[in-house]
Amino acid sequence: MTAHDAVSPFFSLPLELREKIYRDILSSPSQRPDILRTCRELHHEARKFLYQRPLIFRNQVRLFDWLHSTPIRFLAQVTEISLGIQDVDLNTILDAEEPVDNVGSSAYLQTWHLYDAELERMKQCLIKLPNIRTLTVRTSSNQQSFLYRDFTTAVLELLVSSYPGLLDLRLEGDLHHQDLTFLSRLQSLESFAFDGFSSSSPSKTASILAALTNLRNLSLTSQHAILTPVTRCHSLFTEKRPSFTSDVVRTMNQLASFAVTEMVPTSSPTLFFTTEILTSLHNHSTLTSLSVRLSHAPDNEVLEALENFLERSNTRRLELDWPDLDPVVLERFGLLADKLNCLWVRAKSEADAFDILWSVAESLEAGDIRELRKIVLLRSYAICVDVLSKACERKDSGTEALDGLICPVGPVYATCDIKEQESLSLLRGGS
Repeated sequence: MTAHDAVSPFFSLPLELREKIYRDILSSPSQRPDILRTCRELHHEARKFLYQRPLIFRNQVRLFDWLHSTPIRFLAQVTEISLGIQDVDLNTILDAEEPVDNVGSSAYLQTWHLYDAELERMKQCLIKLPNIRTLTVRTSSNQQSFLYRDFTTAVLELLVSSYPGLLDLRLEGDLHHQDLTFLSRLQSLESFAFDGFSSSSPSKTASILAALTNLRNLSLTSQHAILTPVTRCHSLFTEKRPSFTSDVVRTMNQLASFAVTEMVPTSSPTLFFTTEILTSLHNHSTLTSLSVRLSHAPDNEVLEALENFLERSNTRRLELDWPDLDPVVLERFGLLADKLNCLWVRAKSEADAFDILWSVAESLEAGDIRELRKIVLLRSYAICVDVLSKACERKDSGTEALDGLICPVGPVYATCDIKEQESLSLLRGGS
């Protein structure tokens, strides 16, 4: 066999096409980087795309170590990181052999020297990552010292000054003591996620968020554990009111996507999926996507508010995800709105999944929801495939009500997108 014959046909493809393949495979966090082990030449061409996937660092020390061991030529490829903020190690002071006596070198001042040194180290590291556009900042959800709080404030200021062109910012953990004024410097920000609490007042929060003219996507994820006392641990924020309210929503007329995730005890009311918030969204003509993920079903009053919202809004994508979601709810509260293009629904059982499909099929046959192109049933893969199979069997046996859903243009397309759970997508006339 000649050397020419041993070359894989893959390398006969244009470099631009090969790089597109590398990018599609390696930039996805759901894909393993095993392709890099194929051969030396492929490893050489594709390795840079590995750094385009989201990179997660437990704390800044892990980031320091990673930067130290990573070739500089790849760092410009990094665009998304998730960074945990760890408190500074004060053992160097506690383990000091000689006590500090003079006022000018007090232990307190030495402590701040350590924090300042840590900030300077972070600054030098961030300079090496110039192209960050998506950033997740995670802080401790446990009891925090005042020093740690001041440190996280300084870290946020450092991040904002390092990445003024940031497009996506997500805040996780206990940041309730933080003022949101630093957001005003992120005029390119398109997406923001937090838990709805901060030290900023609702009026100030409204002013800050409304001034971000490029902000299109807002996500609220409640952290009930922070707000509720647990055994032998008192939460300072149990009585704290959220800084995100219905009045804040009214000022954000530029929103295209609004997402709410609330995992709370059944006895506790939701904080953000409320009639007040939904009513405040009525006049948002730009809003086209609403995502709701709850730990228990909302009450009828909230569902009625959701129905009124869908009647008035231009929502094209609707995601409803909570346990024991009764398919009857979709019809009773008019949640199958005419303008919907994509619908995500959690089905607790095979029977409920089929009932959801049947309701959609009947609406299609009646001439409603004519814009619907995609349905995603959140359930185990086995159940979804069985539902699809039975739906096809009933169609083949002479039931025509599913024609509008199953095969308006061509054959059925069933895909599985495995994330936290597996899902089945039924595509009607395209994706």
